[in-house]
Amino acid sequence: MRTFVFIDASNIMYGASHHGWKMDFAKLAKYLRERYGAEKIFYYAGLDAENKKQLKFYEKLQEFDYVLRLVPLKVFADGKKKGDVDSRMTFEMMKLFPEYGEAIVLTGDGDYYWVLEYLLEEKKGLKIISFRNRTARELRKLVGEKFTDLTRLKDLLEWKVDKKAADAFEGSATGIMS
Repeated sequence: MRTFVFIDASNIMYGASHHGWKMDFAKLAKYLRERYGAEKIFYYAGLDAENKKQLKFYEKLQEFDYVLRLVPLKVFADGKKKGDVDSRMTFEMMKLFPEYGEAIVLTGDGDYYWVLEYLLEEKKGLKIISFRNRTARELRKLVGEKFTDLTRLKDLLEWKVDKKAADAFEGSATGIMS
């Protein structure tokens, strides 16, 4: 049974930031591959082509074998920017449906409820990994024990500046965005 991972990047990055830490994406990839046998890790995020730091971060993610699915940022009248990845991630979960038997989904966004419910109805293995207090109640209820709170994995996945103390992976991508 092939396992694919689908990551709603902003949900995970802002969730970690809200909890006072940064995700180490090299550690995350290693964890997903070793713990769940992930064959593909899809990373859905907004793209600001003018943001050189972001572009370097994405290059680093590719070195860790993330499959990037980038959506150009929308710029609103008030100057705020948003990368709306929900529809693309949902579409690709369905498009790739015949290729995987289990989906590990990193999001807390309730907008994914219907696609996740469908995966369960079709007997796909499903696990959600996110921050409990930033995950829609209906998603946690939908998957029950197949929900993992990322706050429990902080010691394993946190990016740390002091490489000696952290025993971190060389070349971690998070430091680029600091």
